[in-house]
Amino acid sequence: MPTISPYTNLEPVMWSNLLARAAVFYAARTRLSELCDHIDRGGVVLLALLDLEMWAREVAARGLDDASTVTSVVSAWDVELAATLDRTQVDAVSRGFLSELRELVRSTGADDPFQQIFTRISELAEVVYGDAWRETTLHVGHIGRPPREGRDPYAVTAVTPWPPDESRMEVHLHIHPERFGPAAFAALPMLLVHECICHVAARQDRAANDSTFAEGLLDWVAYRFLEYWAVKLDRELAPAARKHAEVLRDVLTDADTPEGWARRVGHRAAEYLRVWFEVECDLDPLESPLMVARLAVELNKVDRSLADKDAFVSVLGPPVPPSVARTLRQWESGRISAAQLLDEVVPRA
Repeated sequence: MPTISPYTNLEPVMWSNLLARAAVFYAARTRLSELCDHIDRGGVVLLALLDLEMWAREVAARGLDDASTVTSVVSAWDVELAATLDRTQVDAVSRGFLSELRELVRSTGADDPFQQIFTRISELAEVVYGDAWRETTLHVGHIGRPPREGRDPYAVTAVTPWPPDESRMEVHLHIHPERFGPAAFAALPMLLVHECICHVAARQDRAANDSTFAEGLLDWVAYRFLEYWAVKLDRELAPAARKHAEVLRDVLTDADTPEGWARRVGHRAAEYLRVWFEVECDLDPLESPLMVARLAVELNKVDRSLADKDAFVSVLGPPVPPSVARTLRQWESGRISAAQLLDEVVPRA
């Protein structure tokens, strides 16, 4: 049976190419961080990755079904790895790692890793948002240029189109195929958690990459959820997912772009709010991020303009104004809702 892409925006040949590599990375997920480290050093492990990319392109062009594509790529790559290990000049560390990697990828399956990760994240996010959650489907496509001109290994990005369809949302994952490697694969959980926590259930008038609420405060919360959920998503992928979430956060937050500015402002506001809860509400350092997350999620469900929610972020200090502090205490004690809190802090025009 010929290749059939499960994604309307992804041609069958490109789908086979991406699937083969993603399936290998998923099979090797317990050693994904080490694979990235070896690649950064260059040498035979980097050359082995290039061999994998070459065979993924070669086999994808044959138009095989998913299972045959993955099996053929893994078999061809196994021959390449065996030839590499036969060389006498391979250093002991690289030899040991490639031998272990070879054993891991022999169990590579042909299930869609993108959908597997997204489905689990969606299930967890639906629990967080409850009735406000919108049913969501994943779309995978490819892009011609890597994000940030390829200055980092994260050749993937994600977006939730706006305005939403109330009956079904879409999350679009965009991959630059030429630079899709293990670091990009390890960053997928963070990208998808961001979309599900920040955008899928949002009630607001517009989308904006420079929103200090949607791309800042909520983004801080999304990283906390990734930290909490990593083992629930996939215990074997969890170490690499957490590590590359941190690296990706630094890449995106340090960017000299409107989105980078929004992330910096929103992340600072989240930290200010976290400290406020610890000092004023006697929460411990484990409880305070959960309280920030709870407030941000509840505000995201309130149907108010994004400008109003950004205005809320702007008053989080330091110091927090006395009137805002009183309202926060009322919310924290359960006396008012998040909607009432926002009405008090940012009155409707």
